[in-house]
Amino acid sequence: FFWVARMTMLAGAFLQEGEAPVGGRGSWMPFRDVYIHGLVRDEHNRKMSKSAGNGIDPLLLIERYGADALRFALVREVAGAGQDIRLDYDRTTDTSVTVEAARNFANKLFNATRFALMNLGGETPTSLGEPVLAELESEDRWILSRLTRTSTQAAELYGSYRLGEAAKLLYEFAWNDLCDQYIEWAKPRLFGDDLVARTAARRVLARSLEALLVMLHPLMPHLSEDLWHAVTGAEASEFLALQRWPQPNQEWLDPSHEGAFQFGIDAVRAIRNLRALSGVKPSEKLPIGIHTPTAARQDFVVANQGKISRLVGASDLHWEAEPSAGQLLGIVDSDAQVGLSVPQQSLDALKERLQKDLAKVDKEIAGLQGRLANPNFAGKAPPEVVTECQANLAEAQAQAALVRGRLAELA
Repeated sequence: FFWVARMTMLAGAFLQEGEAPVGGRGSWMPFRDVYIHGLVRDEHNRKMSKSAGNGIDPLLLIERYGADALRFALVREVAGAGQDIRLDYDRTTDTSVTVEAARNFANKLFNATRFALMNLGGETPTSLGEPVLAELESEDRWILSRLTRTSTQAAELYGSYRLGEAAKLLYEFAWNDLCDQYIEWAKPRLFGDDLVARTAARRVLARSLEALLVMLHPLMPHLSEDLWHAVTGAEASEFLALQRWPQPNQEWLDPSHEGAFQFGIDAVRAIRNLRALSGVKPSEKLPIGIHTPTAARQDFVVANQGKISRLVGASDLHWEAEPSAGQLLGIVDSDAQVGLSVPQQSLDALKERLQKDLAKVDKEIAGLQGRLANPNFAGKAPPEVVTECQANLAEAQAQAALVRGRLAELA
């Protein structure tokens, strides 16, 4: 603040003559906007200073993780304008979990771009053209709607200098929406022989990835520049910083379809969790049900039956309103359940594993209750140790209740 104030006062002193700025300028004010950011504090949340000797050398982190990773990590940690940032840092190894996570995000972008280049058939977003609405499938409509919403929100966040929120928004879109969901749902079409379906998926992937790199450029300029040139085939004399902000077609925005597709994502996640819990082999195909009384959700399952079956390893996918007897059930939300028809051998193994887990947790509960019931411990131990013991007991009891509930479902 003091540097800004000094420069503003000096500008007024040297560039103001009477009532008009010197040199024909429209104003003597040196800045239109001033962004006053917080401090980057050390791993113990202390202000860095030479006298304290607690400074963190950014060059060490850049050498290990890259400049873009450090830049993105710091911006993403900003909770609000002027808020300080605590940068976790291990001085014995010169490592940072926060910056490493940003480096992993950079790797995710690199791998997504490499996947796109391998499956775009040498085409670019320009040569492929805009997605055609009549040719779009469910995952195409969803990602284009998410892209339209994200582009609008990111522009507003950048414009109001809410950089931390912009970083979080783009991280979620890139990692969760584009990489984890859209690419997984669209893979069969990208690999398939249907020319129309493959071209539609290529158009959507190319357009979404190009727009993402443009939006990320202020936060990760070096990586996004390289990846953008690879995706678009632009000349070396062209620069990403000079490109227009993404302008998605507003017809792509479809909130109702976003909600329907999110149900599909949640159902697939619930089924995968249930499969992992049941202990069946990942390659083993099972009869699977998605049960909901909502007609719109049933319609979504019917329209995407083949895709959902591939994602969850279903030998048969059905969608009755209520689950049938003998299924291993999992919750999607208050309006939907998923069910697996698991072989009896796998169910018996699951019961045995849960019973062992329950015995282990019950033993832990008994030990914690004994410690808390001991007057010597409760009266002489430091308060924070007693509090931690009580928290561990509550957590163990909750875990035991969960295991007992699962065993009751299998009975």
